[in-house]
Amino acid sequence: MMRLPTALAFACITPSSAIAQIDAYILHSKYGPPLDRETFMVRPGIEMIVDYGPSKQACKIQLPSGMNFVGTVPPGSVSKKQIDEVLDEVVPPSLRGKLLNEMLMTAGLPAMSVKIYENVNIAETHHGGIGTGITVTFTDAACPKITEP
Repeated sequence: MMRLPTALAFACITPSSAIAQIDAYILHSKYGPPLDRETFMVRPGIEMIVDYGPSKQACKIQLPSGMNFVGTVPPGSVSKKQIDEVLDEVVPPSLRGKLLNEMLMTAGLPAMSVKIYENVNIAETHHGGIGTGITVTFTDAACPKITEP
C-alpha cells in the first residue's frame, strides 16, 4: 500500500497528458505558419529537402555533402561527385548566375564555405573537414528570409 506523502509526490512528478501536449495552435501562435516543405529522393541514398515560398517557388534546398572517395564508392555511400551532379541538375550554372564571391568561415572544427552567385547562395558546412550538408538559398525577394539557428 502506498502512503499518502508518496502518492502525492508521485502525482506531482507525473505530468498530465493534457498539460504536456503541444498542438498546432500553440506552435502557430508562437512561431508563425510552418514552411511549405517537401522531401525528394533524387538518387538512391540522396534526399533533397525543398522549402517553398508563397508562390510555390523554391526558396531553400538542402542536400547531404557526400564524401570524397579514392577508387570505387562503397555500396550505400554517397560521393561528393554524385552530390555535385545533383546540384548541377537542380540548380544549373545558368540558373545560379555569375559567381560574385567565395568565402570560408571557420570556428575551430566547424567551418562553412559559401559561394555567392547572382541568384543563389550555396553554403556547405563542415565539421573536422567532413561535409555535413549543403544549403542552396535563392535570393528571390519573394522568398521569406530563413534564419538558421
